[in-house]
Amino acid sequence: MKIDELKHRVNQEKPYILADARDVDSYDSAHIPGAIPIPADQVDQLADNYDRNIDVITYCSSYSCQASTLAAKKFIQKGFKHVLDFKGGLAEWEEQGNPVESNI
Repeated sequence: MKIDELKHRVNQEKPYILADARDVDSYDSAHIPGAIPIPADQVDQLADNYDRNIDVITYCSSYSCQASTLAAKKFIQKGFKHVLDFKGGLAEWEEQGNPVESNI
């Protein structure tokens, strides 16, 4: 998934999950608005809380981070039908001048 596709998706009314695949401390420091923390190593436990038909978009830190790809694969293994991986991650999001949120 490219950043323009993510921007378009964020502005749509259709429900989706924007899953931050990084650890919770990284999520708390900064994340894309609307994202929820679902670390890649916890997808197996947390995915059961969501409808398998909802769109899922995963992201992590940047192109060099593999957590979003791992999380996307795990969502697919759990039976989610519409899973996309935003590989540019938080770094590309911020580089393009988009807002971030923090829980600190």
